[in-house]
Amino acid sequence: MVIIAVPSDGNGGLNELINSRFGRCPSFTFVKVEDKKIKEVKVVSNSAVGQMGGAGIHAAQLIGDNGAGIVIIGFLGPNAAQSLNALKIQIYQAPNKSITVREVINLYLENELPSINNANVAAHRGMGGA
Repeated sequence: MVIIAVPSDGNGGLNELINSRFGRCPSFTFVKVEDKKIKEVKVVSNSAVGQMGGAGIHAAQLIGDNGAGIVIIGFLGPNAAQSLNALKIQIYQAPNKSITVREVINLYLENELPSINNANVAAHRGMGGA
């Protein structure tokens, strides 16, 4: 059993699009997977979304506090990457296109997502709504 966290748009859930911004996404969808099947879905509002600074670090802590061992991201800054690595959370890169949480989870289950260890954008990229 593993819990996968995905930054999501709107109210979150399997049918929402993933949000490319990790620290400033509106919500995280947590998907519990067992035997390559979705067993449970939980949505948590991202309390870091409006912070002046440190949103990625706080979002990483939210991921850890909710028991996720894996996160699938679009863009990830250096502080968030360092925080996720310190928490020993595996990081996977989502495709750079509009995709739902359900679709990206299925790609993970099919071993179609590359794992990454480091940031893929510069610090503070998400602050401008990119």
